[in-house]
Amino acid sequence: MLSEPDFIALLSDPDLLQLMLFACPDGVILIDRHDRIVLYTGAAEQIFGFDPIEVLNQPASRLFDPDHFRLLRAHVDLDGYLANFELTSNRKDAGQFAGAVSASVLRDRYGDETGTIIYVRDHTNVRSIEDALRRNNDQLNTLVGQLDHMARHDQLTGLLYRGSAIDAAERTLLTSGVIGLRLGVAVFDIDRFKAVNDSYGHLAGDEVLAAFAAVLRSASRGGDILGRFGGEEFIAFLPGAALADVTGFAERVRHAIGDSRVRIGHELKLNVTVSAGVAAIPSCADSVQDAIRVADDRLFIAKRAGRNRVVFNNDAQERNAA
Repeated sequence: MLSEPDFIALLSDPDLLQLMLFACPDGVILIDRHDRIVLYTGAAEQIFGFDPIEVLNQPASRLFDPDHFRLLRAHVDLDGYLANFELTSNRKDAGQFAGAVSASVLRDRYGDETGTIIYVRDHTNVRSIEDALRRNNDQLNTLVGQLDHMARHDQLTGLLYRGSAIDAAERTLLTSGVIGLRLGVAVFDIDRFKAVNDSYGHLAGDEVLAAFAAVLRSASRGGDILGRFGGEEFIAFLPGAALADVTGFAERVRHAIGDSRVRIGHELKLNVTVSAGVAAIPSCADSVQDAIRVADDRLFIAKRAGRNRVVFNNDAQERNAA
């Protein structure tokens, strides 16, 4: 934007003023102190579509939305200028468009206001590009979210992968801000899963895995963290749960899958059981990894003791050794 001395020089030199008006790619409009249009260049005519005779000596609201123009006027009156203000503008026979407007008060040599000069650019294409970029950005964010979900979740069961589940449990402890927060851990293993694959095929095994994941979800609370631990093993982290709570949870899961019959194809239904080992922070361990190790050890005890059971301490191992 030109400074006031430059404007005064141009206005006092008709040849320079005419050169500026023809060379400027922006629409240039000059309004007087009463906001009437007194100058309307050829570029402005191309932007707005009005012939000069239709707008000269007309109020500026002929070209601009009245409410938006009042905002422009208030800014110019306060600061003396305005740069890159988006102003809703009127195009003849084509409705409204987004105009990018810069404006400056003109004063004479005595400092008295003589009018306001306004530069206008049609931002319709810019707005269209911005809207397209915004839509593309939204689509990209959606795609990134989907890819992140796929990277963290097992596609067959919809549960978190082992590492993602452990990370989520550790974040729960770190961000809780509560000293001594309890966290229950349950590790499940589908009993004799290899026999299912060997007898009925891997597709049948997939049906069993998906069915157990559904049972696990239905037994969990909103804040529980569920994951596929690997193969036919699953893990559940229960924030706030003591050892008795996570034991009860594991028993509910065990009974639910044991009472159901997993449908394989159209006719076959299988009885499925699970074994589980449970632990809790801080009663059994001080960290997530230690709690997992304890629960996994107890799962091994459950398997050796005959399967289809939940082990919450090492007594079963001691009895088995005896």
